[in-house]
Amino acid sequence: MYILKPEMAEELRDERSKTFVEPPKALIREKYISTIGDICTLKIIEEIRTPNLCIVDYKTKRNTKLSKNQRERINSIDSNTIKVKNPAGTISDELWDAIKNALNNEIQTKIIVDGEEDLATLAVISMSKIGTKVIYGMPDKGMVVVDVNQQTKKRTNDFLNRMLVK
Repeated sequence: MYILKPEMAEELRDERSKTFVEPPKALIREKYISTIGDICTLKIIEEIRTPNLCIVDYKTKRNTKLSKNQRERINSIDSNTIKVKNPAGTISDELWDAIKNALNNEIQTKIIVDGEEDLATLAVISMSKIGTKVIYGMPDKGMVVVDVNQQTKKRTNDFLNRMLVK
């Protein structure tokens, strides 16, 4: 299990990628899209397509539950569904393994997290193939689109290596 050190939390807010209010239409042409976050996932579904991998927790801004319609929309995604536990501020072994399996078998997958899914972005970037687009939500700002390349993988893996491992 990876555990976020409190002093590292600010680094995650210092995002170098551009933030979008609406999903870039260029995503339509992408071969593999992963989304992390409920509102981000809903926007991609509505405006682009169903992601190959989506990770949700049925909440937005940590404590606000999705509306019934939003929850039903996520539940309607026709995909392999995996439920995992992941405490806030961590990447549990259960979540890591679910992401790894989803990325390796390339079957459309929805991971529903009991807890918090925020740090799943790190695991997805670390394990994704070069060229994958990883989209995650930034509360009150929009969504960030990460092009997985050698630089983003190195930066992510360096960050993961500095986290506590249990």
